[in-house]
Amino acid sequence: MKPIILQVLILVCAVACNTPYYSSANNMSGQPATLNLNSGKQLQGKISVRSFDNYSSVSRVQFAEGTDKNYQEYSLSDIQSVYLNGGTYCVKKLIGSNFWSGNALRFVQQLTPPGGRIDLFQHEKMVKNSTTGKDEKQVEYYLQLPGAVNNEIFNLESGKFTPNFDDKMSAYVKDCPALAAKIKSKDKDYFYPFVVNNGDLRRKAVLLQIIHDYNTCKQ
Repeated sequence: MKPIILQVLILVCAVACNTPYYSSANNMSGQPATLNLNSGKQLQGKISVRSFDNYSSVSRVQFAEGTDKNYQEYSLSDIQSVYLNGGTYCVKKLIGSNFWSGNALRFVQQLTPPGGRIDLFQHEKMVKNSTTGKDEKQVEYYLQLPGAVNNEIFNLESGKFTPNFDDKMSAYVKDCPALAAKIKSKDKDYFYPFVVNNGDLRRKAVLLQIIHDYNTCKQ
């Protein structure tokens, strides 16, 4: 019986070790994806990404082309973007996260067309619900400001924007006076709320409106 049991255990392990999983764009294995490299090369296949926790830099990116089971390792500096689960993700330096205000290089989803003077990004993280004990996905929003350097993006809940969002954000877009005035005066479509029903959706809508106006105000 022992050889049979051993064979079963080996089979179970082989299946488990090759089973794709996804908790976030910074912690996944075997996910179908398109990898776009800075060299201009585009690869189709499966991606695996590792990071220590929700706030540490990505430590490893591996990619297997097509049906190949052999993964090749890629440096973050080699990667332009990843198309995954219907969204485009790129590597950015997160500034002002909720954890010790730390900074980290991580994959974030781009929510606005690339190339704008201001861009909005979404960062996924898994946290444990203190009541149910189950892991739940939470989302943080980050902005890339005009003249950004080193791929830096800033947490919307950091001191870069709050408190007094209307004062701080209007200063960032002061070269578009009409928009700055709307933000400063807390115009209905430009007021950034913190405690309202569907707050995340409302804040996202306000940010997208500001970004659209700023990116088009001189065109």
